[in-house]
Amino acid sequence: MSGAQLINPISGEVDADGRLVSADDALVRLNERAGGRKNELLAVPAIKTLALLAIKLQMKLSRAVRVADDAEHLELWIEIDPTPDKARLSIISWRVLPEVRRTGSTSAPAPIVHENVMKFDPVGRLVRATGDASHGLMPSDFGRDGRALLASVFEGGAALDSLLSSMSASIAVTSCSLTRVSDGLVFHVNGGSVANGFELQFERVEEPSTPIAAPKESVAAGALFGKNLAPVLRQPLGRIIANAETIGSELQGPIRENYALYARDIANAARHLSALVDDLGDLEAVERPDFKAARDNIELGDVARRVAGLLALKAADHRISVHTPPEDMLVPAVAEFRRTLQIILNLVNNAIRYSPDGTNIFIDIATVDAEAVISVRDQGKGIDPADREKIFEKFERLGRSGDGGSGLGLYISRRLARAMGGELHVENAEDGGAIFTLRLPNS
Repeated sequence: MSGAQLINPISGEVDADGRLVSADDALVRLNERAGGRKNELLAVPAIKTLALLAIKLQMKLSRAVRVADDAEHLELWIEIDPTPDKARLSIISWRVLPEVRRTGSTSAPAPIVHENVMKFDPVGRLVRATGDASHGLMPSDFGRDGRALLASVFEGGAALDSLLSSMSASIAVTSCSLTRVSDGLVFHVNGGSVANGFELQFERVEEPSTPIAAPKESVAAGALFGKNLAPVLRQPLGRIIANAETIGSELQGPIRENYALYARDIANAARHLSALVDDLGDLEAVERPDFKAARDNIELGDVARRVAGLLALKAADHRISVHTPPEDMLVPAVAEFRRTLQIILNLVNNAIRYSPDGTNIFIDIATVDAEAVISVRDQGKGIDPADREKIFEKFERLGRSGDGGSGLGLYISRRLARAMGGELHVENAEDGGAIFTLRLPNS
């Protein structure tokens, strides 16, 4: 399976203990390759964590996750609808990511003559080592924090930093090359989360005989953030949000009202930081010279309705109605589904944030010549003509402060639109309010 948006979503159910109680065949196979079985704990940590969070918060969640599937790296867009005792999963996009070239290698992989494994428990302690991976280890090393152990065993550099960051975030490890400090051995490393911990597979390389040098540190600071720091930040921020929401919602019992308010403030601040992390990661991606968007066959009415569903609670908090195109109105487009959804989510989120309470937001779609068009129209005060290009600049917020924005959303959205062969612009409606229009190829 190597497509992008799925015609029929892949479905499954996870109970409150994290067990996969039902699933379509594709999800069953993915879970089995990760070491799990049906009616046992879901063995794909990124999906299980999201499902349990949705059950705990009793909130619908939708986001992209990346997982390792054998030799492939997958990007999935998952929607989760919780009930008190389980979560219903819908995977609506499934993409096989391009193979990542091994760090420090500019030619074909060298011959592999040995295989070794290091196994870590769910909290990162070393529990098993086989083959060359066990050489030089002392009995006291078992039970030791795996990240500290690896940092002492292997040479430092970008490859090691990326490996340790990935382990900290419990995500798949892309292929990299590491050099053993003590004896000059060179390994290629692959790994990922398994059902009961984390496993690294080492492939000892006999050729070349000299250590593979770490790449020169010529990467911009933004790239360092996106690759190494963003995964490490997301995990603790997610825990802060979940715990603060639990306290603020008084799910574990009643507390003083002012403490509940403090907890909600903490959750909101952590969500703001989490959104900023995501924005900075997207900023790094869209500013890479080689950044390209996928060409999926998508339908803009479906995108509009998904966005309205995802933001329904936020709109309801402000008594705002989000109007979408009728079900039978279809406008096909050729663009990356996840990125198109990201743009429209940003536009509608902004419209909710800056529109007066009790107003309406309209998401309209149309086909104009050779373009598919989707627009978001609000009933706010509109955009001053002098600011219509300025708002698409990086970190530009038109003097606003304290509204939770980063000033990157519209900049990233326009870069994404252009990467998909389209354009994003803004104008004012005749009766006031702003109209943001995204134009995309339809063939």
